[in-house]
Amino acid sequence: MNKQEIENKINWDEYGIGYVNIYVTIFDKEIEFELFSQDDKNPSISDTMFTTIEDVLNLPTLSIEKIKDLLWEECNFSFTVADYGCEPKDGETIKEAHFREFELNDKQDALAKSNVKGIQIHYESDKLDGRYAEIKVETATDNLISIIIKNGKIIDYDDDGTHVGMFEKDEKNAHNNRIKVLNG
Repeated sequence: MNKQEIENKINWDEYGIGYVNIYVTIFDKEIEFELFSQDDKNPSISDTMFTTIEDVLNLPTLSIEKIKDLLWEECNFSFTVADYGCEPKDGETIKEAHFREFELNDKQDALAKSNVKGIQIHYESDKLDGRYAEIKVETATDNLISIIIKNGKIIDYDDDGTHVGMFEKDEKNAHNNRIKVLNG
C-alpha cells in the first residue's frame, strides 16, 4: 500500500487525529492506526509517518517473540511492584499467587491474555532521529502499555503516554528504569 492509498483510507477527526485500519501480519488481523498530524486544519501524514507505518507492516514474523518477552517482563514487573490482592496458598509467594490467580504460566499466556488496542504514530517523531510507533496493549495484568518500535525494530515497552524521545540515546531507557525500581 502506498502513501496515497493509506491517506485515502484515513478518517480524520476535528483534532487532526487520523484513524485507519490496516492488516498487520505479526498479529494476523487488522489493527487501528491512530495518526497524529501536526496540522489539525489540514491533516496529513508526513513521509516519516508513512515510513513508520511501513516499518510496522514489515516487522518480521519473529517479532512476535520479542512482544511475548516484553509482555512476560511486564507481568513479572507488575506482580513484583504492585499487589492486586491475590492471597497466597501455603508455601506460595505473593508473586506466585498473582501468576496463579491471573492464570499466567509463561510468555505465551501473557500474549494470549493481552489485547492490542491500536498503533499510534505522532508527528512529533518527525523531529527525532529515529522513527517511532507505539503498539498500545492492554496487558494480562490489566495495564495499558506502549511497545516501542524504533526504525522498524521492537526495542522496549513503557507505560502508556511515554515520550518516545527518551529512546533516542538509550533504547533500553524504560527497561533500565524498571531495573532501578526493582533494585530499590
